[in-house]
Amino acid sequence: MEIFRIKTDVLVPPKDDIFRVLEDVNFEFKNRDIVCIASKCLSISQGRCIKIGEIQKKELIFSEADIVLDKRTFLTQKNGAIVPFSGIDESNGNGYYVLWPKDVCNLLNEIYEFLCKKYDITDLGIISVDSTILPLRKGTVGIAQDLIGFNPIRNYIGERDIFGRELKITTVDIADSIASVACYAMGEGAECCPIVVCRGFKNVEFGKNFSSKSLTIPSEEDMFSGLLTER
Repeated sequence: MEIFRIKTDVLVPPKDDIFRVLEDVNFEFKNRDIVCIASKCLSISQGRCIKIGEIQKKELIFSEADIVLDKRTFLTQKNGAIVPFSGIDESNGNGYYVLWPKDVCNLLNEIYEFLCKKYDITDLGIISVDSTILPLRKGTVGIAQDLIGFNPIRNYIGERDIFGRELKITTVDIADSIASVACYAMGEGAECCPIVVCRGFKNVEFGKNFSSKSLTIPSEEDMFSGLLTER
């Protein structure tokens, strides 16, 4: 497996063009690459930025959230994930709040078509990556906000473990695992590496119709369902 960090020009809020950046990168994308792009770049490309001071951040968080789980800590549910502050970020925002991208799957599809055509690729995965936090853990990890081009789940059900025991419920979240690796490689400061390419990952099934819908489960079926209530 190989990880490539791609340094790019800065996308400047409130609006810039992700395709300008992709056109200029000095990198040869290959078949079966998984391309991880910082979600903030996608947001800026969509103009999903609001000048700090135009609205209170609290109001913005509440308006952007699908569900506000805790009004004290601003823990929210957004697009099938649990994230703080509805994913709104001020870091590297140049005086703007940067919101999560909207209808990101459509934008990923455009990027997919652009890269496949330019580099004559037939199999390609793309992940919109953001950072989040885990309960009782210090520091950030990566999360796959959305994706296209590969099956985000590896199913082990029916296979045997090393002692021959049949696996009944085990599946692996490939997308968030890769997103976390990519998030670390991107960095959280002034690295200017918002694109990370993961190459040579085994047991990945490619196909354009896959999306993050395969990752989500209804809240009532979630092991943490007792915590997923408004407070």
